[in-house]
Amino acid sequence: MEILSGLFLAKVAVSISVVIGLSLVAEHLGPRAAGFLTGMPLGAGIIVVFTGIEQGTVFTAEAAGFMVPGFVTTLAYVYLYAAVAAWRNKGGVGALLLPTLVANLGYGAVAYLASLTQPPLLLALPVMLVAMFAASKAMKTLPNTPITERVRFGMGVAVFRAVVATLAILVVTGVARAVGPQWTGILTAYPLTLFPLIVVIHVAYRGEQIAAVLKHVPLGLGSVLSFCVTIHYTLPTLGLALGVAAGYAAAFCYLAALSYFTRKPRTTRVGA
Repeated sequence: MEILSGLFLAKVAVSISVVIGLSLVAEHLGPRAAGFLTGMPLGAGIIVVFTGIEQGTVFTAEAAGFMVPGFVTTLAYVYLYAAVAAWRNKGGVGALLLPTLVANLGYGAVAYLASLTQPPLLLALPVMLVAMFAASKAMKTLPNTPITERVRFGMGVAVFRAVVATLAILVVTGVARAVGPQWTGILTAYPLTLFPLIVVIHVAYRGEQIAAVLKHVPLGLGSVLSFCVTIHYTLPTLGLALGVAAGYAAAFCYLAALSYFTRKPRTTRVGA
């Protein structure tokens, strides 16, 4: 009971830190930085750590391999939510209903189709890379309206974010053994930490602003793929701690390279 209690408290603490941190990034650093960071292995990393503790490294490494093709569900979710939200361009609680419904239906349909296939990792990875760039290109047509006026959130919002993220992590880690590595990987691809962030931003702002955040997620998702591929190959041999560290190093390298190659070039003034 003491170990279970410690794991539960750890999941709660990590979830709170991740979700609140992403909200602050979205407000202070702008939609591009927020979108890239939401592509980091945040929810996936939490799942990997706690699944590794509870189910072992072999099970977790196998699940990480299935996460790679499973993240096509994330692309479907993000695109559908952003497109519907931008189309309606409304804010508040009522604005959440339609984009959330459409995005979850899309996630469910793609998740079911993904569960029917078991492609080898060496095939799934290039397919996912093509899907990432295709989704990014499709989302370029969406608005790029920045968050200009900061809205202060109360304790109730913080509690909501913590509850949603924690429940999602508890569910996935709790059913992992029962559903097996493949569905564990697919369920991990659900936007565990991104969903409460979407809700908070969309309630406070408008659809075009949440679309501006989400349109940068597809390319940022490559860091999660880097994490999962590294975890798949290193976890059984290096163990949980070193394997996860290697995964985050790979994710960070991808994100740093992406940020460097996609930054806007500075203009040089004549005579300067």
